[in-house]
Order: sequence, then structure tokens, then C-alpha cells
Amino acid sequence: MKRYLSLLLAIIIMASVLVGCGGKEVAPEAETEVEEVDETTEKPVKEGPTIYRVAASKTATLNPHIYETTAESDTMAFIFGNLLDLIYDEDIDSYKFIGNHAVDVPTKNEDGTIWNFKLKEGLKWEDGDPLNANDYEYSYKMLLDPKLKNMRGPQVFDADVVVVNAKKYWDGECEWEDVGIRALDDYTLEVTIDFPVPEMDLYLAFTGGGASSPVQEKIYEAGMNEDRTETNYGTSMETTPSSGPYKFEEWIRDQNNIYVRNEYSPMTEIYNVDRIESRVVEDANTRVQLFENNDIDGVALSGANYDKYAEDPRLVFSKTTSVWSMFVNMTSETKSFLRDVNFRKALFYAMDRKAIAEDIYKTAAPAPYVVSSAKIAVPSKGLAYRDTDIAKNILPQNDGYDLEVAKEYFDKAYEAYGKKMELEIQYFDNSENMKRTAEFLEQEYENAFGAERLDIVLRGVPWQNAYDNMENGNYDCGFGAWSGGVFNPWSSMEVYTQGFTSKIDQFKNDEFDKLFERTVRGDLIFKEEERLQALAEMEEMLLDAVPFVPMYEPLTTSIFADRVHLITEGKYVPGIGFATLQSEFDPLD
Repeated sequence: MKRYLSLLLAIIIMASVLVGCGGKEVAPEAETEVEEVDETTEKPVKEGPTIYRVAASKTATLNPHIYETTAESDTMAFIFGNLLDLIYDEDIDSYKFIGNHAVDVPTKNEDGTIWNFKLKEGLKWEDGDPLNANDYEYSYKMLLDPKLKNMRGPQVFDADVVVVNAKKYWDGECEWEDVGIRALDDYTLEVTIDFPVPEMDLYLAFTGGGASSPVQEKIYEAGMNEDRTETNYGTSMETTPSSGPYKFEEWIRDQNNIYVRNEYSPMTEIYNVDRIESRVVEDANTRVQLFENNDIDGVALSGANYDKYAEDPRLVFSKTTSVWSMFVNMTSETKSFLRDVNFRKALFYAMDRKAIAEDIYKTAAPAPYVVSSAKIAVPSKGLAYRDTDIAKNILPQNDGYDLEVAKEYFDKAYEAYGKKMELEIQYFDNSENMKRTAEFLEQEYENAFGAERLDIVLRGVPWQNAYDNMENGNYDCGFGAWSGGVFNPWSSMEVYTQGFTSKIDQFKNDEFDKLFERTVRGDLIFKEEERLQALAEMEEMLLDAVPFVPMYEPLTTSIFADRVHLITEGKYVPGIGFATLQSEFDPLD
């Protein structure tokens, strides 16, 4: 999850916005209606396939059971289908769930613990082989296989939706027949879960192109090693069969991908794009150059590149689900001042978030909070948690920037420590903006507290090493952030619980863990107000303990070529983005 996060924001912002969130429809009936009503209407006339050209990042694997990065997730969204999908609906100007491989959303029993998906008849893999409920059961069996130990396996038992006995099977403590996923026949998949959850949570668990997508048994098995601990599934075009709206025409690793429609996918009736041409370009400036050369159809902008286009009417803005923070090693064995909450609060109140967000990142907002403003707390109303009164009431004044308060806390910490403090801040060495942020904080903190009392040392490290350092406690301060789903901010709090396996902070609080369990798996799941209050309480616990200093929330700015006519008309839709694949494209020159 940490890698998902880092790639999302530090490396491949463009890929996540233009590829991952993009993709949507021109409903077939709408196309027909326009043509019948007015033959003189000047609509773009297709001359050949509709082509969308993007820049993406490297992918190591497309095995949906073990992928790690957003780039891999974005690619899988093209080529792997799922039972449900989330699309943009023009009539309601918002998102809606539709059946993809399933006929429709599932039905449930009275207590909400048994859900049945009815699959469409005639589904096929790209090679023409039938695809049915048995493929889904096999896929989940492999995902949870106790020998394979796929890293995405815990999504079935350590997430919002917990499948009966999935953990026991993962641990080798029961037979597959005891697990709550089974094909009742070719067209019915039954899922039995430990406890009832909101429909939204259940639907999301079976939407998109991730670990819950089907794998093709004959290829998965053919790629298995002798002791059945590994398969080469998803490592080449030949081992990556499509069950989704697109299939590979070309995959030159780390260079180019070309996707064309998969004629067997139901989603081909939804998506308007015929062909996607993707080239691997990880340097932000090179991406902008490609856009200016008309070689790609959209690009994310930040820093100086944003300044260049700041007044361009084609700019569109989207939120991310992350809040970037400076994590503090609050259990340091070598520097006791880091264990002093007064010191950590001094760092919090001496941080000029507005300057970091607006002067360095340009397209970001100061964020003295934990939960991103993109996260929706009341899906039925599209209400974001940050827009609720409960969330507003816990925010500090002036974006949490108060030098007088900061100095008061620092004086207490300095008196307790009794000598000059040396604080190292690590940053990702591939990010110029992150380097500038570290340099800015070095100057601000030393000026605020006195260089004779506090010495800031900077260290650039690869982002993978930075996260490893934080996991292992080998750091003083380091930048990082967690992503997570748009529609369940409670679930995203898991990363701060004591039992989270990839934890990068040292925060431990029994009361926090209890609230997390109650909101995600307990008595508060269906109590809207109480659940909101609990989320605010969890956020307050984190802000009081300061295991990290929240800094800013990215606001991704993108620009699309004139030939791209976004179906959302530039409006960012939670869970959907700009519905790029549902949009109209003028023919290429």
C-alpha cells in the first residue's frame, strides 16, 4: 500500500489522473439519439478508431494477485474486468454502479451476510474461451492460496468486506470448501461474509480491475512452478489474458503499451475509446514536452509547468485521497526529544503549510488534518467528511500555523532535553519539490527556534528506502502519505492501528484501535452520525499525539488536448475522475 501511495503522488500523478481515473462512456443510446434527432448537427465524425494517447509508468507485473503500484493498477483497469464497474452517469451527473460481468448489482439475504452475483451468459476471455462464475471461484482460491501467499490475499479478510473463513484458508487451517466464495452454477457466484456491510462497501470490493478480477485458470496453472509457490501469470502478453474492455496489441516492457478493444467485454458498449497508446515516461518535464508536441493527449502540471499554463482555460483540477505529512520517529531510542510530544507539537505549529502548498507545489492546499477532503463520508449525498461540521470543528486556526504556540511547546521540549537538538529530515531524492520542502523546513524551523538550539540536517534517499527506513524506525523525520479509497475514510484509518503490517509511524493507541474496529467491523457501521463522530475522534487522537505533521493535500492539475471533449465537462467526479474513456475524441490529424 505504501508503494501504491508513493507512485500515486510522487512519480506518476499523470498516470493516475489520466489513465486510472479516466475512462468512461458515451452511452450507446445517447449516440443513437443524437444521430436520429438532427442529421445536420455538427458532431465529430469518426474517421478511423478513436485513439487516446497517454504517458504512463513502468510496470513490474500484471498479476492481479501480487501487483503493487498505481501504474500496474491503471493498466489492469484496462485489461481486467470485474463483476461490477463504476461509471459516470450524465443523467445524474455523478457516479453509478453497473453490472460488468455481472448482470447487475448483487442481491443479499435478510441479514446482509450472503450476496449473490448473477453473471451474464456468453462472457468470454479474449481467446474466446468461456468466462463464468467458476473462473471467479478459481481466482479467489488462488488469491488466497496458502502456498502462493499472494500479497493481495489479505484484501479478502483484512479489509472492509471479510469473507467467511478466508483467513483460515490463507493460514492453511481449513479446506477451500469452508470458504465463503463458491460458484453455485456457471452463472451464480455466492459470497458469504462475516458481518453485514453497507452496499457501497460490498460493491466496491467487486469493482475495477484489481485483485478481485478473474484470472484464466489454464494460463495461471501453466505458469506455476513445481512447488506451486509462484506463477508467471501477468508477466508477458501471452500470460496476461484480457477479461476487460481492452486487450494488449503490444507490450514492450518499460517502453510502449498499445491496447485495443476486447470484443468480448460488455464494457465495450460503455467506453468510447477504441485504442489506447501508452508510452512509458516517468519524467514530468518530458511528459509536458510530449503534450506540447501533440504526442500525448493530456498531462499533469505542477511547479513551473503549472505556472506556464496557469491561465489556460483547459486546466482541470482533481483531488487525491492523500494528505502528505512529515512523519516523526516518536519512539526514537537515540534522540529522546523525538519522544516528547511537546517537540512534535512545536514542529506542527511552526509549519507554514500555506507556503509549502502554494509556493512550492503550486497546486496543493494546506492540510492540518489527517483525512483528505476527497474522501466521501455519506455516499448517498456525495458529502465529503471534511465538509461536515464534525470535521470542521477539530481544525486548528490559520491552517495550524502559530509560531507563538510553537515556541511555547519547543521551549518545554528544549528544557527537558537540555542541549542542542540535531534533527535529520529525509526526502525522496527523485523529487525536486520534496527537496525544496525539506530546505524550506530547515530554514523555517531553525529561524523559529534558533539555530543554536536546533540543527536541521537534510538527507535525500530513494523513495523505497525512505519508506523502509520509516517502517524500521531508522529515521528522525521523513515525508510520506497514505492513499486509500474515496468512499470509506474509516477503512483508511487502518494504517494507524497497531496491527497494520506495513506501518510507517509509531503511533499505538488501544482506544483508537477499538474505534477503528467499531466503525469498520462493529456496531457503528450503519450509524451515520456516530460513525462520523468516531472518525473525528480518531483524527483528534492522531493530531494530539503527532506521530506525523500533516503538511498539504495535492490538488492535481491536468490539461487535455483540444481534441479531447470530456464527458464531465471538466468536472472532477469522486470515484470516476473525468471519465476520459467515456468522452468524445476528435480524429487524429
